[in-house]
Amino acid sequence: MPIEFHRDGPWELPEGWVWARAGDVLPLEYGKGLPERQRDTSGAIPVYGSAGIVGTHSKPLVDEPCLILARKGSIGAVFEETRPSWPIDTVYFARKSHVLDLRYAYWFIVFSQFGRLDQSTAVPSLSRDKYNDVLIPIAPGAEQRRIAARIDELFTDIVDGEAVATRTLKNLGTWHRALLKAAVTGQLTSQWRVDKPPNEEGRDVVRQLRQSITATDGPFVQRIRQEDTKGKTIDVSKLPELPGSWIWSRIGEVGLVTGGLTKNPARASIVRKLPYLRVANVQYGMLDLTDIQELGVGEAELDRVSLRIDDLLIVEGNGSINQIGRCALWSAEIQPCVHQNHIIKVRFSDARIAHWAFHWLMSPHGRELVTTVASSTSGLHTLSISKIEAIPIPICPLSEVEEILRLIGRNFDDEVTTKIELQGGISSLTRIRNAVLKAAFEGRLIERNPTDEPADILLTRLNGAIDDGVLLRQTRRSRNSVIAAE
Repeated sequence: MPIEFHRDGPWELPEGWVWARAGDVLPLEYGKGLPERQRDTSGAIPVYGSAGIVGTHSKPLVDEPCLILARKGSIGAVFEETRPSWPIDTVYFARKSHVLDLRYAYWFIVFSQFGRLDQSTAVPSLSRDKYNDVLIPIAPGAEQRRIAARIDELFTDIVDGEAVATRTLKNLGTWHRALLKAAVTGQLTSQWRVDKPPNEEGRDVVRQLRQSITATDGPFVQRIRQEDTKGKTIDVSKLPELPGSWIWSRIGEVGLVTGGLTKNPARASIVRKLPYLRVANVQYGMLDLTDIQELGVGEAELDRVSLRIDDLLIVEGNGSINQIGRCALWSAEIQPCVHQNHIIKVRFSDARIAHWAFHWLMSPHGRELVTTVASSTSGLHTLSISKIEAIPIPICPLSEVEEILRLIGRNFDDEVTTKIELQGGISSLTRIRNAVLKAAFEGRLIERNPTDEPADILLTRLNGAIDDGVLLRQTRRSRNSVIAAE
């Protein structure tokens, strides 16, 4: 059947270019199922699924270069394979075309983001009918190859730049963890202690904090569970060594640990509705307040569950050991505000200790302690008020706390600035990538060669060959390779 082509399309094309339907110039074929148990893994033929290579086999389904498009699952994914291959039944494949250079076609599919064609309600899927109707800008054959080569060249530089920025971002995270580790063990302020010896010790700070909690929080003090922690020795054998003026305490000895509201149907009838924090609102080191809901709060429980500035909020858990213990400090962005029972609140009488405890729990040592106490033999990892109260915490003189917080804050500001610059650079590279592809398929990426055979002449010639049956015989020979594989 002759290939239809025309000049009118989504955007204006240069002279010598035409539009044609994808189904006519790069038709898709279905892959063929090849369960893992049926594969000959001693072979070197790549087996492709919707996410890429999923194994190997000893014989190919397709014995020529082809493009492989995800049909189910990772919609929009496309792979170019120059070797014989076996695309399975979750993908389509397209053979070498008489009209399109495969690399040119590959980049156009990347540019077109075929994932947007998915209209399924369950498993994402690419409809071949929708694909067939996509219009592809057909450049002269020689120009297609030059365009594809130029995109490859430019994208190599872009990918290298993205890799450097991504690696630097990862290194920033490593550096930040190292900074916190040094901060909470006294290494960061070792010289400071020599230059400015503190006039108090960590044990003095612990005593002051306990007295302040008792004096200021009245009935809340029963939640400290002093009878559970006071006088008990902390096993420091697996804890980092501390400077002489520091001391190991427990969170329950220096802060007030309380739970929140239990969400239940009865709260719908309570007149007073207040904003409340859920697990989704407390992320690692930050609060996400984009979605705040309200809950009925009774008079008797209001004081206990209300949030104050510098309250430390800790996620109780959702079963995942990597998510348990996420914590953030409340900065009173919403007032009044309460919290649900899956967020454990720790209130300190001194804001400096609140920030200190936050950095401790965010440090590698703190995270290790949190995951240790949250672990269970059932596999359902979770925290509780008593577990939080029992977590060891290093306490140092308040003057040293201030110095450590100053150093962390200064370095954090530098880190944030660097991170913003790097993320901005990555975003810029993404925009450049999109701009390169847009220019390529509008005919603006490379200089044009007037001696190239125009696409309309090529297609007219190919249509003549189709009428003569030449292309039909060639296509049948290609299809026979699949039949032989079956």
